[in-house]
Amino acid sequence: MKYALRRQEIAMCSPEYVTEHILKSLNSYFGKQDNKRIIDDISQEKYVSPYGGYYSLLRINDLADDNDMLEFAVIGRQHDVLELCFLGRMKG
Repeated sequence: MKYALRRQEIAMCSPEYVTEHILKSLNSYFGKQDNKRIIDDISQEKYVSPYGGYYSLLRINDLADDNDMLEFAVIGRQHDVLELCFLGRMKG
């Protein structure tokens, strides 16, 4: 499975944070997990957007900080590509 990351939300982060935290963590996660595991890891807990949309959550470990997790809304899926929206980080 692959991912596509929306740019609007990550544009607010520094380029270093995007590279060292978000992209490295996503690439590692998607490179090591099989499709079934990725689907199983998508939480049934929902994120409610400011516009009223409900989206499932995917939380992955932040490789650059062992105490944090990165949180993404799964805003779409087409074939084997998950469309993700970066929501932020949380203490793991």
